[in-house]
Amino acid sequence: MRNNPNVTKAELQRLLKISGTAIDNNIAYLKKNGYIKRVGSNKSGYWKVNDK
Repeated sequence: MRNNPNVTKAELQRLLKISGTAIDNNIAYLKKNGYIKRVGSNKSGYWKVNDK
């Protein structure tokens, strides 16, 4: 996400070779703990990786 803020969940699933549910759970964890933030809409937005 740091290298490609426009990455999609489908791309992450293909790259990491894990299920869509695992992608959703990991994104939820990262958002909850302040590591990432979605900027803009789901369709045209991007991921912002926070420096922690």
